[in-house]
Amino acid sequence: MEDKDLALLLLENFNMFDNLIKSITGSGMKKIQKFTSKQFFTLEQLKKYEKIELKNLSKDLYVSTSSLCILLNKLVDAGYVFREDDPRDRRNTFYGITEDGKAVLAEEEDRIASLLVANMSGFDEKFKKSLEKSLMVLIKAAEKLY
Repeated sequence: MEDKDLALLLLENFNMFDNLIKSITGSGMKKIQKFTSKQFFTLEQLKKYEKIELKNLSKDLYVSTSSLCILLNKLVDAGYVFREDDPRDRRNTFYGITEDGKAVLAEEEDRIASLLVANMSGFDEKFKKSLEKSLMVLIKAAEKLY
């Protein structure tokens, strides 16, 4: 397969993958959920750090600092995230996930994992191994792209 064809195939699947994430996390659905997919993935990223500067979190998530600040303010108000000013430089603000945030994120991870497991119950072992290998290759490819 030519590089351009491979790039177009990847691009074609971005929307499908995005829709899958929204479907699984419950975004856009009328059922009650703890937070949006953007908030979910922000909490997932915050979980990796004790605390992180707004500008670095913005880079990690590929979101503008202004949009991220609005999203984080909602998570701070909900008690899932804490905000901390840098004592050495007041222009810097750090964010981290609270214990309540960790707990609610773990509940949401379990809910989403259960939905995925239920949807994968019809997959045979050969297909699951193939899917695992494909996802690992995709992760490595994504790491090289950015």
